Amino acid sequence: MTTPVPPPDGLVLDDDVIDDLVARLLDHCALVCETGAEGPIADAVATHHRERGDTVVRVANSLVVTPGARATPDGSRPLVLLVGHLDVVAPTPADRVAHTDRVHGVDVVVGRGTSDMKGGNVVAMRAFERVVDGSLETGADIALVLYAAEEGPAEDNELALVLDRVPWLAEADLAVILEPTDGEIQLGCLGGLHATVTVRGRQAHSARPWQGVNALTAAGSLLTSFHERDPVEVELDGVVFRDVWSVTQARTANGRNVVPGVVDLNLNFRFSPSRDVAAAEEELHATLDGLAADLGLDLSVAVTDRAVPAPPRADRPVTAAFVAAVSAPVAAKQAWTDVARFGERGVPAVNFGPGRTDQAHQRGEFVEIWRLRAASDAIEGFLTTT
Repeated sequence: MTTPVPPPDGLVLDDDVIDDLVARLLDHCALVCETGAEGPIADAVATHHRERGDTVVRVANSLVVTPGARATPDGSRPLVLLVGHLDVVAPTPADRVAHTDRVHGVDVVVGRGTSDMKGGNVVAMRAFERVVDGSLETGADIALVLYAAEEGPAEDNELALVLDRVPWLAEADLAVILEPTDGEIQLGCLGGLHATVTVRGRQAHSARPWQGVNALTAAGSLLTSFHERDPVEVELDGVVFRDVWSVTQARTANGRNVVPGVVDLNLNFRFSPSRDVAAAEEELHATLDGLAADLGLDLSVAVTDRAVPAPPRADRPVTAAFVAAVSAPVAAKQAWTDVARFGERGVPAVNFGPGRTDQAHQRGEFVEIWRLRAASDAIEGFLTTT
């Protein structure tokens, strides 16, 4: 287990708020619903909010929750969405059963999803309920968006379906996605391309390799080129993204005594929102064309997956207001998140949550309890200034 971080000085850690957040998180994590099997947790959350008198719109295994009987905000006040996903990756024996623990003197909640991202969900649900119940005053309308299938293939992610089925969500002034951010405000997100790069040689018997051309070893120079390629920093709106290229898979289809005539590589290009997907795809092809010529390789390229980036939009008044109210470190999101889906609909969005990025998908996943309190204070502080 990665060592937990002690809380900052001055943060209240022994009160009813902490008790409520921990109880909510243990309850939320008790339903370990992997991607594609979110029905039970969607049922439980929907039942909870309907029993409170909230309005719940269900889209497949995703939920949009609004206060009371008013299903659609009337547009007279700013609309803030608190957004999280309900699914988790497969648990391990170390995190299947959620529980509290004390590690190196720091109180934590251990369990699958505690950081990614059920800790963020319970912070959002508590803030929503306090607004609806009148114990937290805000000048904004508020809605919860809890969606399914974020951890699986992009085409199965239900957020796009939710945005299609509940069109007024696109009128929101800000979406706060409570993904793990280590307590930072992370703006925008990277775009991404996956491409199959096929390096061709000529198949032969491994006892007589001179009768062929080994595509696997020929690809070594290409692998070395990407291994030695440094990240490229790109600054936008005062935050720094990094363009990175990674070869993540290599595949041949030949017997052990056959010199492979073909090797397929999966190349993943993560790029800053300084350009769109089309420009990034042109860059990928130009880069590989240049390497093929320089290294004397016979190769072809097929892009297999595309994810749009999201710009930081730090100059938007609502983004600036969030940054000012939360008063946390501001950075670029060095990954892809669903801020991009909101960005495509014209909705400003930020990443901000209590979870630790280094705990996402880890064995024995945990979140420090103080991070729940800090994120809760920050979100509620923003809402009171809106």
